[in-house]
Amino acid sequence: MRVIGRNLQYQFINAIDQDFDNGGHDKHSDKHSGKHLNTVYSYCERSNLVELSSQIGKYIKENYPTIKMVLDIKEGMIQSFLNTKANTCTKETLGQYASRINKLEHVVNNTYKGKASWYSDLIVPTSNVSEEKCRNISMSEKDYKAILGRAYSMDSKSKAVTAIELAGRFAMRVSEACKLQPRDINFDKLELHIHESKGGRSRDIKITLEDVEYLKKIIKGKAIDKSIVAIKEDSVNKYLSRAEEALNIRVRYRNAYTGVHSIRKMVAQQRYDEYRSKGLSKKESLDLVAEYLGHGKNRAETMKQYILNIH
Repeated sequence: MRVIGRNLQYQFINAIDQDFDNGGHDKHSDKHSGKHLNTVYSYCERSNLVELSSQIGKYIKENYPTIKMVLDIKEGMIQSFLNTKANTCTKETLGQYASRINKLEHVVNNTYKGKASWYSDLIVPTSNVSEEKCRNISMSEKDYKAILGRAYSMDSKSKAVTAIELAGRFAMRVSEACKLQPRDINFDKLELHIHESKGGRSRDIKITLEDVEYLKKIIKGKAIDKSIVAIKEDSVNKYLSRAEEALNIRVRYRNAYTGVHSIRKMVAQQRYDEYRSKGLSKKESLDLVAEYLGHGKNRAETMKQYILNIH
């Protein structure tokens, strides 16, 4: 069943009302058959679904104007909608929206006999309005390149520049960059051994031929068992802050607290985008990024702190 000539909001409301229960069903009993997913049990629930579907309909109209039917809405569009809500909604509200999206999917499919799939791969993004998320800041690639460009143009000899570039190339924590030694680099296997600063673990990551050229340059003349970046961690972040001030971009990262951490997030987003472009699912991409960062698999909640643009 397809509703022709009606806008998205009408189609949503029609589906909600078609599956509205006037008291003839017991929700507890319906859970055993799964019918509860296709049924709207109260006026309060109906109101919440209508309100959310109105917001989704408006968002789709503004951002995907060619979409005219609810069954043509793709999961990525719903994910994009929910991502925008992370800027204004709390964690609790985002969770409620996800639950209602699940119900909308079922009532739409039940009414229009469709196969909309919006919820199964949906990732609830991290809220940006919570005070605890003031560290949830990712450096832009443009700003990162500007910081390195300034250092190179000044012919800076600061060891902090090396630590910053290591973070940008390999998503290292500042402590990990400061611990790196020449013997941690295996040029034959194209691997880099990183001594993690959390949990006493370590990880090996692959490096490219371009990385090889850079790494050989920074270890030239260094003792094999001495730190490449012989500098205190705090000195690296202080250098980064001064560079941001000099480039008039400090205001964007003032609340990042751990400056290099924003670079780590930048790399995480880049790798996530790369995996998604290769056709990997959101979960697969999040797991691969989690492993690369040293967090291990099945850390979706943690990765939402790093991947700020889930798509």
